Amino acid sequence: MQKPMPSKDSHHTTNQAAGTTRRLWPYIKRHKGLASVSLVSVILFAATGRAIPLVFGFAIDKGITQKNLNLVYYAAGAYLILELSRSGFAFCKDYFIARLGNRVLFQVREDLIRHVQNLPARFFDQTPVGRIITRVTNDVVSLQDFFHDGVNSMFVMSLELLTILVALAYISLPLTLIIILTLPPALWMSLKISRQLRADFREAKSKLSTINAFTAESLNGMKILQLYNRAPHTREKFAGYSEEYRALQMKTVRGFAKLWPILSYFDALTVALSLFFGAIFFTRSQITIGELSAFLLLAQSFFKPVRAILERFNQFQNSLASADRIFALIDEPEEILEGQRFATTPLKGEVEFKNLTFKYDKESRPVLKNINLKIAPGESVALVGRTGSGKSTMVSLLQKLYNFEDGDILVDGQSLSKLSTQELRQRIGVVRQDHFLIRGTIRDNISLYNEEISNDAIFEAALKANCDDLIQRSGHGLDTLVEERGANLSVGEKQLISFARVLAYNPDILILDEATANIDSHSEQLIQEATIEATKGRTSIIIAHRLSTILHCDRIVVLHDGEIVEMGSHQKLMETKGKYWEYQNQ
Repeated sequence: MQKPMPSKDSHHTTNQAAGTTRRLWPYIKRHKGLASVSLVSVILFAATGRAIPLVFGFAIDKGITQKNLNLVYYAAGAYLILELSRSGFAFCKDYFIARLGNRVLFQVREDLIRHVQNLPARFFDQTPVGRIITRVTNDVVSLQDFFHDGVNSMFVMSLELLTILVALAYISLPLTLIIILTLPPALWMSLKISRQLRADFREAKSKLSTINAFTAESLNGMKILQLYNRAPHTREKFAGYSEEYRALQMKTVRGFAKLWPILSYFDALTVALSLFFGAIFFTRSQITIGELSAFLLLAQSFFKPVRAILERFNQFQNSLASADRIFALIDEPEEILEGQRFATTPLKGEVEFKNLTFKYDKESRPVLKNINLKIAPGESVALVGRTGSGKSTMVSLLQKLYNFEDGDILVDGQSLSKLSTQELRQRIGVVRQDHFLIRGTIRDNISLYNEEISNDAIFEAALKANCDDLIQRSGHGLDTLVEERGANLSVGEKQLISFARVLAYNPDILILDEATANIDSHSEQLIQEATIEATKGRTSIIIAHRLSTILHCDRIVVLHDGEIVEMGSHQKLMETKGKYWEYQNQ
């Protein structure tokens, strides 16, 4: 891999830092007072630090050498005041910068979460959950280093270096020019090591994201891995990723181990040159003993900020890389939720698919081909077909989870492209095979903390969904605890709660996507009873393979390879002995 030149690295880093600052500036502007106090504290901290050696030089020249003890006493008092003031300013700069950073990062995290929740379904199809979690957690924490390493270290140390140079030049410009000659070779050697460190940091960050994604995927599928005895294989794979990450981290440790002896050497060289040439200048009366003492004290501090800058530079790069990933996520286009409102409340429930053709990306084959289907208000329609025939895609498009270009979908005669996405989804209720349950009570899982749904409505929905046995069994009623992902419930009980949820929201259009899959016959019977009750007078689209689920439907639509090939009642389709007949006799 070709290594970039130092100047390009510095230019790239400067651009990155400027870009990150520009993106964070709207957040910082909300706290102008806090930012101003932080900046003043930094300036005063640097200024008092440079004044201390000058006080010592003044005390030697005007007090000790001239045996003026009163002046020495005043200098000692001034030194004490400056040290106490410097400690106070150090506390202020650390405290206020940290406070500013925490406030900004709180708002960044809030905006990031809100933005992720508004991203379209296609984004989540293409992005691993573990990677998103890394952006919201690890990368936001790393962005905090932008304030600690960028502002409180890089900026403060740069200002300290500048004030040291000004103070040195004020004492003796010729002697300052001599010791500045040590800076270019020190920086060249340090940046040579830093280039590799930055590459290692970027690679380590990418590897950590891979580990997080792999871990999230493994934990989500742990039951399957245990069932097939693949947990040991997963551990080996994780160990491989972890070993690669450890090796990258050790490379950075070795890099830092090389960096500090180099800086220590140049630090010693600076003091030695200052002492050698300072003695020569003193013998020529070009500098006083007090000024030389002050110069040596400042020279000892010359490479301290340089070392701190280089030490933080790589971590600063790490925080900039995290900022890039955060803002790249924020720049992902949000789902368009705006649009016209429905003219009537509630909806009639008329749904029409007109010449609809859809594919998930330009390179793939069409998932749906010229679909034409009109569903009357209050009609229940079953979608039947093999896996991949396009059933779930049809209902996903009806919910505006994906955008389509060819054809149209109408709800109550209005095109989906012009309707408000948020309002549309409020009118459509969905029960999926992959139920979503949160840690909380049964009440929480039915209402999803929607305060507009009353306790009576929640209880009524639970009864309609045949959850009465479940809520009475524990003795806690609707306050029965549900563990994360419903770990303490059976598959059938999870599905009943999901069914109660959709009934509590009382949608105008109901979608059941394999709602009776993977459940026992008793739970299936309970859900069938709830289904019949829920679909009365309500437009319903039911995706199912089980015959018992679709027998009560007004019409059955058979899909094959993305096309509608048959349509009619169960009896009619069985008599024609087409695709539907084949499915039922397999």
